[in-house]
Amino acid sequence: MSSDEQLVKLIEHYQKALLINPRSDVIYHQLAELYDEGGNLEKTLETYQKALKVQPRSKMAFEALAKVFARLGFNEKERESLLESFSKTLTLEAAFAVLADVVKPLEELRSKTDATTWRDALILASALAQQEDWNNALKLSSKAIYLEPSLQFPHFTIQYFVLPEIDELGSLANLYLQVIRLPKIHRLAYAVLGDILTKQNRLPEAIQAYRRAWLKSNYQISAEKKISQQQTVIDYLIIGVGKAGTTSLFHYLSQHPQIINPHEKEIQFFNERYEYGLDWYLAQFPPRSFKKETFLTGESTPWYLGKLGAEERVFNAFPLIKLITLLRNPVARTISQFYMSSKAGLDHRTLEVAIADEIAILGNAESLEQINEIYWKTERGYLWFSLYLPFLKKWMSFFPKDQLLILKSEELYNTPSETLSRVFKFLGVSDCDLISYPKLNLGSYPIVDHELRKILFDFFYKHNQELEEYLEMKFGWNDL
Repeated sequence: MSSDEQLVKLIEHYQKALLINPRSDVIYHQLAELYDEGGNLEKTLETYQKALKVQPRSKMAFEALAKVFARLGFNEKERESLLESFSKTLTLEAAFAVLADVVKPLEELRSKTDATTWRDALILASALAQQEDWNNALKLSSKAIYLEPSLQFPHFTIQYFVLPEIDELGSLANLYLQVIRLPKIHRLAYAVLGDILTKQNRLPEAIQAYRRAWLKSNYQISAEKKISQQQTVIDYLIIGVGKAGTTSLFHYLSQHPQIINPHEKEIQFFNERYEYGLDWYLAQFPPRSFKKETFLTGESTPWYLGKLGAEERVFNAFPLIKLITLLRNPVARTISQFYMSSKAGLDHRTLEVAIADEIAILGNAESLEQINEIYWKTERGYLWFSLYLPFLKKWMSFFPKDQLLILKSEELYNTPSETLSRVFKFLGVSDCDLISYPKLNLGSYPIVDHELRKILFDFFYKHNQELEEYLEMKFGWNDL
């Protein structure tokens, strides 16, 4: 047995030990050291972070993390800030968000030549992306990748910020064809390559890149999540609704030892990317294993619910799939989606104008199909996606009730553990208590005028009544 094979066996051993004793910081420490020995920096940091979640005062975890940070070149002040952040947040992305405040100020990093470490390159890349300097953000992200191949963050910056904004893809594709040859490269590199090739319409190559991302998961898939190159089956979809807690729910599901989720949360296949074909879609997911260890996989695209025709597409592909939808008070959901679009620069109207425009189109329509084409020429779905019942009826005309779980967003926010237990039972996996239940992707917006809220309240009143009657569920959204 090679040393790499021995390392994998030891990692699997400690992963199994955590299932028996999930609150042992000693086991987390041993597992983190193995990841560190294997050169997987990101999994090392993530594992120590989990140790601090289960044992917030673990001296062992704090001391080990401090040594790792020191080895990476962080000074004492930076190490203290990072340790505090790691002990308070759930994800590595959130923990490293403090880097912008504790690492060199931006004015000291005036060009990519000043970034001599991966941390400096990441900070400058992030700052340049915020300034929409996409070419230099790409150069700095690439530099971070070469300095520390096991990191996920630079790929994340390229995938979600740079790639959507650039048109010259040939050089980027060539870059990633070189990057994936680096030792211990993070598996997200293959997913980003798949995204680049998809934009170039090189779909067969993109599919192979996505599949290779899963084959690179040797240190990142636990013993309970073994995969093989067998046929992929999708077990569940979170179909709705946007701005109703779907990001949080998807994150919670990802923490379950029997669930492996795809590379990105919203694949947008059944509403926007259907022409890519089912093989492209399935390549986003881990291949199905027929071994003793089983798992579920699925995705969350909360705009599926309100996409006319998506229900038939899903049924034709996966007639036995389980569907989950979160429904939020439509007044709050509508306002939240508007401000999300406004902050992203997608809508320059005021909230008052946007609501008035949409009510003018929706108010006299006998059916959504009647106005579908006209509606989307000017509108962005603020009220549309809050009209739950017409869409639910369409989905329920294809899928029986026992394949659809309808949840109240307010219950997920207020009682996440109990709500998640219902989801686990619905999916047929064991119940699982998470370390914490962070509310992710929260929006913020100014106080909305009472009269404007009243207009929305009146618009949705009848719809809410009909929804409660049809589903035989009490939502309480019409209670003043």
